[in-house]
Amino acid sequence: MSVPRFRIWPIHLLVLSLFLAMAPAARLGAAEPVECWRGWGYRVDKVTRTYTSEELLLATKGPADWRPGRQVVLYTLDRATGQIDPEAPPIVIVSINPRSYYRNNLNYVDGEGEIVGSADNLVFGLSHVPLPTAAIEDLYKYNVWACGLEGAAK
Repeated sequence: MSVPRFRIWPIHLLVLSLFLAMAPAARLGAAEPVECWRGWGYRVDKVTRTYTSEELLLATKGPADWRPGRQVVLYTLDRATGQIDPEAPPIVIVSINPRSYYRNNLNYVDGEGEIVGSADNLVFGLSHVPLPTAAIEDLYKYNVWACGLEGAAK
């Protein structure tokens, strides 16, 4: 008695690849894409240029416009959890002299900004956590963690 052979037709491969490509997106449901800037900063005296704070871990909620004169809202990250510290007020800066670094796209910025409502400036360096190019669940989870949003209401 011979065992019937199953042939894999190109249409089978197409259907399987479409199913696998859509599976992570289906698991994510209606999750919002996550993008931010994450890095460090120090408060400095505007006149003497001395540090007036310890190192701050910072992140934005979403994209930022780093051109000079534009406002950027930065959130302090809790060192123990890596999440946005709900007790710390946002730091709003007006970018003075940002330097941008590219490797096929904008991926790092550093510079100085005036802190709105403060006698201090902020020197900073932040890396871009870009939007995922595909709905990959692990990349989404990484971006949520990297942007300090883990455990935040979605």
